[in-house]
Amino acid sequence: MSGEIIFPNQMRLTRLLIICAFIFAGLLGSNSYGQGDKKLYRGQYHRGRKNPGISLRGISKNELITLYLTTGYATYYGDLCNGIQCFKFRPQVGGGVILRTNYLGKRLSLRADVRFFRLYSDDVYKARNLDFRSSNWEGLLLGQFELFPYEKMMRRRSFINPYVYAGFGFVTYDPWGKLPNGKWEQLRPVETEHVKYGNVAFAYTAGFGLKFRYSYKWNFMVEGGYRFTTTDYMDDVSQKKFPKQASFDGNSIDAYLSNKSGKGDSFQGQRGNPKNNDGYFIFSAGVTYTFTKNHKHKIKSNQHLLRKN
Repeated sequence: MSGEIIFPNQMRLTRLLIICAFIFAGLLGSNSYGQGDKKLYRGQYHRGRKNPGISLRGISKNELITLYLTTGYATYYGDLCNGIQCFKFRPQVGGGVILRTNYLGKRLSLRADVRFFRLYSDDVYKARNLDFRSSNWEGLLLGQFELFPYEKMMRRRSFINPYVYAGFGFVTYDPWGKLPNGKWEQLRPVETEHVKYGNVAFAYTAGFGLKFRYSYKWNFMVEGGYRFTTTDYMDDVSQKKFPKQASFDGNSIDAYLSNKSGKGDSFQGQRGNPKNNDGYFIFSAGVTYTFTKNHKHKIKSNQHLLRKN
């Protein structure tokens, strides 16, 4: 006989593999038919629908977004003040949004903050006699870490929840100086130190706050933080030496805004300190509003506030 010899065990193995292949093909076809019925029954595919994306309903169900509005005081820290004498408070108002996600856990959130504030200082050194005031804007991106985790069930939340925050952003500045007649003059165009500078600086901050539970939607907050900046001209004062009065080409107003000592070039004092940039404190109190499906705000007797899934 010619050709390959097939042994009985090999023939049985071949038949077994063929039978298994038919069985697997039958199961695969049955499973595909069942899945097709399931998809058709749900109506998710034959109508071309996709899974829903981000929606207000999803945001409120998971309590992902919180809005807040605050007001309080701002105070400057720089060349014209020293220690406790820097605390000359001016009003500020701000607001923003807090984003909470499962990726960051129950303690860490992201914040975006926008604020308008005013700064002011007269001179701690009376012989130098400089001053300034300004209106400013800041925009910050922050990370906020809460001591106690955020719970969707209000009864599980701590009544007081301390937190810390840190971040970075920008700040605008536009110092004005006071004239002898009581009016205020913009200082940046004058170049009182013969130095050109812009009106926007980089800022970074760190601070501490307390959040007070009130209801599912509403809470109260107080916080304070210091802003470091990359400019030394928030107060228009930086260089050590005063420019010569004659360098202002006979403009008596510009010369006065540069040197208010009344002694002209004979004044021996130092104008500023270029080694340290200016900064400011922000102290705030306000309310927060969280998008949530739950509207109850009190626990009566033994009832528990349970969220609906």
